[in-house]
Amino acid sequence: MSGLSSLTAVADWRSWAVFRRNALVFLRNWRTAVIPPAMEPVIFFVAFGIGFGGYIEDLSYRGIDINYATYVAAGLIAYTGFGTPYYEALYSAYVRMFYQKTWDGILATQVELPSVVWGEILWGAVRGMVNISIVSSVIAVFDLIGVVDVKVQFLLMMPFLGFVAGCAFASFALIFTAIVPAIDHMNYPVFLIGWPLSLVSNTFFPIEPQSPALWALMQLNPVYQLAECARGLLVLGSPGPHLIGLLGSTALFLIPCTLLSVRLTRRRVLGD
Repeated sequence: MSGLSSLTAVADWRSWAVFRRNALVFLRNWRTAVIPPAMEPVIFFVAFGIGFGGYIEDLSYRGIDINYATYVAAGLIAYTGFGTPYYEALYSAYVRMFYQKTWDGILATQVELPSVVWGEILWGAVRGMVNISIVSSVIAVFDLIGVVDVKVQFLLMMPFLGFVAGCAFASFALIFTAIVPAIDHMNYPVFLIGWPLSLVSNTFFPIEPQSPALWALMQLNPVYQLAECARGLLVLGSPGPHLIGLLGSTALFLIPCTLLSVRLTRRRVLGD
């Protein structure tokens, strides 16, 4: 199958059938699948934004002074938008592929491998939307009681921005799902890539690289672009250039990562 066919499989009904299958399983266990994971960024917000923020002076963001809790609020949306699809495509997809043999069963039907990959990508991105919606609701409550100062109406846009970026994050994670020999080896992409990337992307603290090379790498980072796009909307009411940056960096990740994921998964699952 050509690379173009692997990319256009996103519009194939079979990709959405795989997505629907994952969604139906999720809905049967939604209480344990939604609430505990979504509480992690909320706890982070209370610990960092409110607790730690009491010791930090106001920050200047594009010429406007904001408190640390407001700064972290947008960062946690990016953290959730990255972490949820990334870990969903790492652990949950691996369990479906290796332990439950769900992919083998699906591939025994008329569904082809690119549709399985796209179904996992789309499902990971929607999981990110769900958790971002919960985090956004908590931020709205804290805005109501005066802990943060954000433009609440733009919180409605956060899940959709998270979906766009989440597709890139899920496709990236599926590369490791296809190559790790055992689930214990997931520690490498988690602790060497996942955690560092979620911390050095203007999520919990601002980073201003002095090196032009580091600055260019930062612009290619979808987590950074998501954090700054969300922060621009919530603080200023405008994403500035970061909306274009988010779309561009997402495409730069999504296209090659999807093609590589399909190729590596084909080798692992089908032996081709």
